Amino acid sequence: MNIIIPLQKTPSSKEAEAIIRKLVTVGKISLSNHCKERMKERNITIQQVMICLSKGRVTENPFLSHTNGGGYETTVERTVAGDNLRIGVCLKFSQRILVITAIKL
Repeated sequence: MNIIIPLQKTPSSKEAEAIIRKLVTVGKISLSNHCKERMKERNITIQQVMICLSKGRVTENPFLSHTNGGGYETTVERTVAGDNLRIGVCLKFSQRILVITAIKL
C-alpha cells in the first residue's frame, strides 16, 4: 500500500482532508469506545460519521499527538441529514483513522 500519511511533517488542513478521504475510501477506519458511546448518546449514525469524514471540511489544523497511540489529531465538520456534526479523528501512523468522538453542534 502506498504511504498515505506523511511522517516527515504535519499535514496541512487540505492535506489532512485528502488523507481522510483516501483512508475512508479504502476502509481504514475504526471507532474508539468513547466515540461509540457518544454516537449512541447523541443519536449519530455511522452513516452520518462516514459522510462527514468523506465530504467534510477540516476545521482544526492537524497537530502531532502522543495520545491514542500517536498520530495527527484534527476535527472535521459537515451538516449531514440536518445535523451539524464535528468529528474528532486521529490520523494514525499505521495508515488508518481512529474516530475519537462525534458531536452535534
